[in-house]
Amino acid sequence: MRKIYIVGLLTLLGFVVTSCNKWLDLQPQDGITKAEFWKTKEDVRAALMGIYSSLNAGPVETRVFLWGELRADMVNVSSYAADDYRLVKNYNVLSTNDIANWGALYNVINNCNLLIDFAPEAKAVDPTFTEATYNSYVGEALTIRSLLYFYLIRTFKEIPLKLKGSYRDTDVQNIGAVSADKVLSQLEQDLKQAQTLVPDYHVTLGNNFSINPSNTGRITKPAVHMLLAEVYMWKEQYALAEVELNKVLSTQRYQLIGRVASNSFDISSSETIFEISHKDSRANPLTPLVYVGRIPYIALTEVINMDFFPPNMEVDVDKSDSRGEGVLYLSSGMISKYGTENPSYYNFPIFRISDALLLKAEAAAEQGRGAEALQLIAELRESRGAIEASNRQLNESDLDDIIQFIFEERAREFAFEGKRWFDVLRLAKKDNYSNIGVLIDVVTKIVDASVQQSALNKVRDVNSHYLPIHEEELFKDNTLVQNPFYLK
Repeated sequence: MRKIYIVGLLTLLGFVVTSCNKWLDLQPQDGITKAEFWKTKEDVRAALMGIYSSLNAGPVETRVFLWGELRADMVNVSSYAADDYRLVKNYNVLSTNDIANWGALYNVINNCNLLIDFAPEAKAVDPTFTEATYNSYVGEALTIRSLLYFYLIRTFKEIPLKLKGSYRDTDVQNIGAVSADKVLSQLEQDLKQAQTLVPDYHVTLGNNFSINPSNTGRITKPAVHMLLAEVYMWKEQYALAEVELNKVLSTQRYQLIGRVASNSFDISSSETIFEISHKDSRANPLTPLVYVGRIPYIALTEVINMDFFPPNMEVDVDKSDSRGEGVLYLSSGMISKYGTENPSYYNFPIFRISDALLLKAEAAAEQGRGAEALQLIAELRESRGAIEASNRQLNESDLDDIIQFIFEERAREFAFEGKRWFDVLRLAKKDNYSNIGVLIDVVTKIVDASVQQSALNKVRDVNSHYLPIHEEELFKDNTLVQNPFYLK
């Protein structure tokens, strides 16, 4: 990670944002040094807005999409895709492959660290910097850092864990990688702290919560609860996850919008808990990758052939699942979830209320409450207009089948949102990889026939489920140790 501090500090001090949203208006100016910065609450606010701005600038969002979709069973590569990404689909990844480039996320993490490190200095000298405002800024930075680390450990497993910012040469050290368990413990600690710092919402309409970019595009307390719940689900701590999910659901602030339209992600909706906001800001970088022009990524054939969104040939013949209609053009496989024009300003959802409902259903099933899980699934399916062809008639005691059904619903609900691979991996690794067959099924779907047997042999090695550390990072930090799967 050497030189991350250079890019990170330049990003923090030089980001220019064109957003019309007031909470994105204030930015640091070019050329400000550390000695001149971190003196007022406006400096800290500017740094925080720079962090949010770096989320929607392109590289982070694209990484999240590729890491969450490319090795799974909903996205395919077209003839316009780079060779590196074609190799990923065939389970043939080397440490030189661009998919293993984690630099964009670490740049943002460094900016979060700088804010956490230096905000106290500004508070100490600026009498107008209130405790509530200070707490919110630090809590938001803690949560964004945790979110990015959560993506990193699910993608690479063992990663460098840096909790201090780098802004000068002497700050840069070789720190190696730590275990996923240590990272997860840090995330739990940080998110519990963030819950005490971040407000329930940032902007009100009268005295009530208001759906607007200042609440959906910034971290609020429910977003912290959602992230901590996902961390607990990854750790198979279902009771703890349910506690966090109940905190979100009990607000009764977020509501299902019903059937999904093609423009459902154009604006913030009553479903949105947290999203990467593009409205009146930077264009969504995914639109030219999946819809407009020579797109490198399309829906997998099985999705086009309606394996996930099957037609109903017996009853309700004229109906279809609105989630399939709203995310892709079936004949071509183009993905319309992020807009059909370039530039597009559709948002990228991170947490929605449907995520809380399905995670709550899963946590309930994992704790033996099958009837409750089925009721939650039915609530979501009815809202979306799901049809009988994709339904399962299950008994409340069929807990394993209920959990499988939940993951099928997650595929339909979060299609192309950068979640599918992480869901498949989470299901496969549960109970000491008792569901390894889930990954075998994915490989059978996505890998070319000529290399399928080789890929099937690879997927049985659990280390193959995580990407390699890029060779440039190994060169920069000689204390990093490569994932053993990629040393063979």
